[in-house]
Amino acid sequence: MAQSFPDNQADSPPLLSFPNSGMIVFSSSARILYMNKPARILMASFGSSHDLWAQMAPESLPFILTELCYDVLAQLQRRLETQDWAQFEIRRICHIVRPSLLLTGFGIRNSTNNEIRVILTLTPLPSVPYAAVDPHHIYQSADIEAPVGGAIS
Repeated sequence: MAQSFPDNQADSPPLLSFPNSGMIVFSSSARILYMNKPARILMASFGSSHDLWAQMAPESLPFILTELCYDVLAQLQRRLETQDWAQFEIRRICHIVRPSLLLTGFGIRNSTNNEIRVILTLTPLPSVPYAAVDPHHIYQSADIEAPVGGAIS
């Protein structure tokens, strides 16, 4: 299910290091607070109502995004309850759109007012021939919890 990676993140590209990566910021109730232009472009591959994504309720978003958002919120809540301040991220690969997307989610808590935010990045993956995709899964869920280098303030 979940895999942990060592602290050495030297081989991992920094978040949003790819020029066509998108970023979405969610509130603790899974409402979209911010979506950058690359995210809007990538969200268009989920359907024609992409102009309305920012106003949509969580139940109107693609399930894989809301599921990842809620999983990050749950993980962050568990860590706050146990005072585990280690940074983490959860990754999933979404194969329901072309190109497939690497979804990376992590949570942050504002130290001033304790508001929780979830940040999801969407990174297009290189095209893979359709035959290479497992037909039994519409999308592959690959939960990965990995420490993230650097501090978030």
